[in-house]
Amino acid sequence: MKNKKHLLMLVDDHPIIHAGLRTLLSSETGLSITYSANSAKEAMAILETTQPCLLILDLSLGDSDGCYLIQNIHQRYPKLCILVYSMSEERIFGERAAQAGARGYVMKSSNPSIFKEAIYTLLDGGLFFSDSIMQRVFSKDSGSIHPTKSTLDDLSNREIDVFKLIGEGLDTVHIGKKFNISKNTVDTHRINIKKKLGLSNGKALDRMAYEIIIQGKLPKK
Repeated sequence: MKNKKHLLMLVDDHPIIHAGLRTLLSSETGLSITYSANSAKEAMAILETTQPCLLILDLSLGDSDGCYLIQNIHQRYPKLCILVYSMSEERIFGERAAQAGARGYVMKSSNPSIFKEAIYTLLDGGLFFSDSIMQRVFSKDSGSIHPTKSTLDDLSNREIDVFKLIGEGLDTVHIGKKFNISKNTVDTHRINIKKKLGLSNGKALDRMAYEIIIQGKLPKK
């Protein structure tokens, strides 16, 4: 597999990530980040005229929900391998990404060797997720998707970002500063999250967020 040249595509809205990953893979003679996009719109335009072997994608894009983009790409190009490379925690986003069509998930905080291993695993036709995600999402023998649904599936990525910080104990003001949004916008996110999760009040939301984010409980619908 490493003797063959594989053309990769990177979708990330941070230029430093583009430069860093090109440098990281420069010693890999079988890999080349040939195509780059800074947004979901740009990524879809590039895919109309090119055929990369593997797509490396960040979930946090300014113009699209990352999992929606994965689903859109997977529907149009089902044979294209998609590897999520994100700061977002896999235990929160991994299942959503897998259900959308991703074949692997690596956090940006991981060792670079893990990132390279994930790429080669996907190019060899494998999957690259944590054991917990594999057990919850994929059939043991075929690798096909289990038709399971997580409690958090109805939340957008930004709503899950807010939900995660609620679980970590941040108040509305600090959440707003974290994402550079107003207190009113955070309050709106809280209202929408409560509605989607069927919660009656803010204390119930705080409690559920703590149980899921801190204690690792992921109840099913």
